[in-house]
Amino acid sequence: MRRRRSRSSSKEFLWPFILMIGVGLVMVLLLQLVFSFFAQKEAEMRNKANFYIDRGSAEVMEWGSKDYVKAYDGGVILEGDSIRTKAASRGILSLYNGTEIRFSENTSVTVSTLDNKGDTDYLVLDLYKGEIWVDQVVNERGSTDVLVKIDNMNIHSTGTQFAVLNRESQVVRVVDNSVQVELLDGNVVIDDVTVGVGQELFMSASDVEDLLARKNMDFLAAISNEWEEGDFYEWSVEYQVMSTQSQVDVESGTGEVVMEEIVIPDLEAEEEVDYDDPVLTLTNPKNSPYLLEGEAIDITGDVAGYASKVVVTSYSQEGTATEYELNLFEPGDESFRYSAAISYENLYEGENEFLVTAYDYYGLEADTMSLTVNVESQDSSTQSQVEEESEVDSDDYELACDLTAPVITDIDWEEHHGEVFELTDADAVRIDGTSECAYGIVINGYQLTLFEPGSTTWAYVASVEYNNLSEGENVYEVFAVDEDGNRSDAVYFEVNYVPSEDSR
Repeated sequence: MRRRRSRSSSKEFLWPFILMIGVGLVMVLLLQLVFSFFAQKEAEMRNKANFYIDRGSAEVMEWGSKDYVKAYDGGVILEGDSIRTKAASRGILSLYNGTEIRFSENTSVTVSTLDNKGDTDYLVLDLYKGEIWVDQVVNERGSTDVLVKIDNMNIHSTGTQFAVLNRESQVVRVVDNSVQVELLDGNVVIDDVTVGVGQELFMSASDVEDLLARKNMDFLAAISNEWEEGDFYEWSVEYQVMSTQSQVDVESGTGEVVMEEIVIPDLEAEEEVDYDDPVLTLTNPKNSPYLLEGEAIDITGDVAGYASKVVVTSYSQEGTATEYELNLFEPGDESFRYSAAISYENLYEGENEFLVTAYDYYGLEADTMSLTVNVESQDSSTQSQVEEESEVDSDDYELACDLTAPVITDIDWEEHHGEVFELTDADAVRIDGTSECAYGIVINGYQLTLFEPGSTTWAYVASVEYNNLSEGENVYEVFAVDEDGNRSDAVYFEVNYVPSEDSR
């Protein structure tokens, strides 16, 4: 008799294979999901940047907004956002792969494009005003394709170091490798120029007129020594050296830490720096407690050794402490200055306590000193005390020359010839000038607190934030005073502030 094989036994034979195939499909799907998740996270990280404030302050306007708000250190920047630094300020825009854009003061930029395709990031910057330094990095995280747009130029680069200036002149300066520059008449490309290492493409206002008239398109020259001696170049190069030395690459999968090759620019030998712990000495006022009959005081002092920063703590009438890091104090400076005034709300009638703290090279608290300032009302002061203080000041700042009227040289880095300055794309403007034998400079009744008696140069910032700049015509009177309070002849300048749509 023939035996018939049951169907159930054949199904039992197939079940293990079906189970293996099912488990394999699930594993594949899970792996794809994991890889997709990490790829999405990396894409999200590539499509954003962080803005760090190195000194001073800055503002950010998010895409779709019409108002600038205060920028905070390390804040996230996305495509379409705008950044602008204030006077005496600078900052750094840092991308995913380490590429950095360094901002000079009074610089306004919009991040028009921040996108990526694979390992390549694409960054397009509209530089409306100011100066930036682009430091492109190529590493295991990929590369960044950078396009900077200014009035009459498109600057394109894939891996180099270069700076772009857009103020009264338009300048491209290449520190490493080369960049491609399109010279523009509106949206029409007139010429395409390669700017190599050590070269600059410089166009003044008259050069732009020649360009548009097709008269002259040869603007290449060697990088000027004056620019290489400037503060922005020195800061950018020093920051590049520190950034390169601290760069670490972790090899994928091995966990081995490998230091990348350090490439330090060919700089002149720097002076040796003494990193001894800082010691503070008060120079003004000369004693504590100090009786102040006015409404403002400059607290100054000397710093022996090396201080990375100086912080002053003031106290409100309720006892609340406020710490303020001196923005104009540079690491290694030998003196500091802090302004306190009733109008600044860091000085009050009665007893005022101030604590000055210096930090060492490693950022640790190293030395402190306290100061008490007692403020009396003007009604309680006597003329004899005022005369006595004036006599002391005269001895300190005796100037053996004749007082002359101040001269206004530049308004927002544009040479001043007496014409009205039009301000439309920012809410602050800087005025520079010179003086001879001046004990102080007074602008619209305000005496410049950072001006040193006997100095030959001075600077003033008019800003909406400081309430000394308003929409429409703004007229400013400037005069110098000597140690006896005598005034020089006054000079005047005018700023016509027309806020842009973004500033309203």
